[in-house]
Amino acid sequence: MKTRISILCLSLSLLFPFSNTQAQCTWQPILTDGFEYTTTIPDLVLGTTYQSTPQSYSVHGGNYSMYMNFIDCAGGTGTCAGAKVYERSLTVCENMPVRINMWLTTTFNAPQSNMKMVIRDGNGLVLDSTNSVIASLSPTWTQYISGSVTSSTPTLTFTMYANIDGGNGNDLSVDDFKLEKCATVSSTRAFSVCANLDSVNFYSSLNNSPVSNGTWTGPSVLTNGYWGTYSLGLNTPGTYFYSSAPYGTASGCPSRLDTVVAISSAIPVVNLPNDTSICTTQFISLNAGGAGLTSYLWSTNATTSNIIASSSTNANLSYSVIVTNQAGCTGSDTINISFIICSGIDDEGQEIEMSIFPNPCSDFIQLQLSDPIKNELNFLLMDVQGKVVMNEKISSQQVQFSVKEFPNGMYQYRLMDEKVVKETGKLMIQK
Repeated sequence: MKTRISILCLSLSLLFPFSNTQAQCTWQPILTDGFEYTTTIPDLVLGTTYQSTPQSYSVHGGNYSMYMNFIDCAGGTGTCAGAKVYERSLTVCENMPVRINMWLTTTFNAPQSNMKMVIRDGNGLVLDSTNSVIASLSPTWTQYISGSVTSSTPTLTFTMYANIDGGNGNDLSVDDFKLEKCATVSSTRAFSVCANLDSVNFYSSLNNSPVSNGTWTGPSVLTNGYWGTYSLGLNTPGTYFYSSAPYGTASGCPSRLDTVVAISSAIPVVNLPNDTSICTTQFISLNAGGAGLTSYLWSTNATTSNIIASSSTNANLSYSVIVTNQAGCTGSDTINISFIICSGIDDEGQEIEMSIFPNPCSDFIQLQLSDPIKNELNFLLMDVQGKVVMNEKISSQQVQFSVKEFPNGMYQYRLMDEKVVKETGKLMIQK
């Protein structure tokens, strides 16, 4: 018996078809220091430079910059290679991507402007390290941008080290120091649920693994806390919101709002032919095509909309297909086909041969039997779907039939008595 399954569903799909990930970061400043003051620079390591206050020698923006005229290294004292010259503690939101952005230049074309930059979290773990940043000769400026770092602690430490001993004619100007955050955290998705599932969790569809401290709101109440379980028949399609605090609840830490739009989608319908039996010399074209379908998967592993079913031996074969529509919903259907070896010997042991011409044909076909017949026979003509389009009685050795009404294509024919297939073959109609 033929088995057919049609699945009503709402399937996961993107509201925006050209992207399946969260948008790129939009970097926004959390802290900006242009060194526009005349008091001591609080984060400058004393004893490494001659000037401890902002200067106006080389400025990227505003009137002042941090001007480091390094103390000469002599006998291991002074600003020697590896010396810490600047260290700044920064308050951040936990688990929020941040980076350091600043500008550097040197008044002298000297190698002492070669610096190492290191970012550590509050536990001292190195999150980013740039081993060599060489400033351009003034008035050209070099922009240093660290890698994106994510701290599990509420503080970061940014440190600058000298790579080369301080000596005559060495200096470094630093200006427009910024701590920046990745501002884009929210997402919007369309989500559907196939009816072969009792429920789905909206949380699993959200971009970039949001934290599990959020709550759901919408047109109906979702269950299971942050998982946001949507149950068919209980919940209402519409727009649902997940509000969370992925970077903690400290002052200034941004919240996150994810939107899930539950949308109903059409049911993909598959109509394979009914279960049937055919000779091993025949084949059936199985077509699962339909409007709005995007993919096909047959039990034979074929991924085309149609396949040819055939067998050279006695066999009972089952062919099934799963189709997917544009919304991601699936439907399936199955056909069972019995392939049999058809005999060409009548009940008296006398073989009957039949000629059919012309082949290919356009309007009429002529049937010629090799011997006079004793009992009435049947001539059957079937299309590639296995559907019988002609079933005519034959009572004479020669007979003619019209095929004008049949479209072009390949057909199977059979010559049968009441119980036995006498002759099989293929006929091409071509007009």
